[in-house]
Amino acid sequence: MNTFKTWHVGRKEIIAYLQPFLKLPQNPAYAWQKVKRWRRRGFPIEILPNGKPFIDESVNVLFWIKFRERMNKRDDQDTKK
Repeated sequence: MNTFKTWHVGRKEIIAYLQPFLKLPQNPAYAWQKVKRWRRRGFPIEILPNGKPFIDESVNVLFWIKFRERMNKRDDQDTKK
């Protein structure tokens, strides 16, 4: 039986999951604002029909892979100039 949790539902669970990735502040209101700012960059937070936000761990990993590739590509272009 796989006990790996792949979805994190609700602000508190999302903040707790993303704490090591984004170095979120301890205040939940400030932490959620930071998560929302990342969402503007395409961060994969979706909304359930009942209005609760959720994040899928596998989609999160894919986002970070693509984000790092874009940043590395941009850094390479900057060093060539």
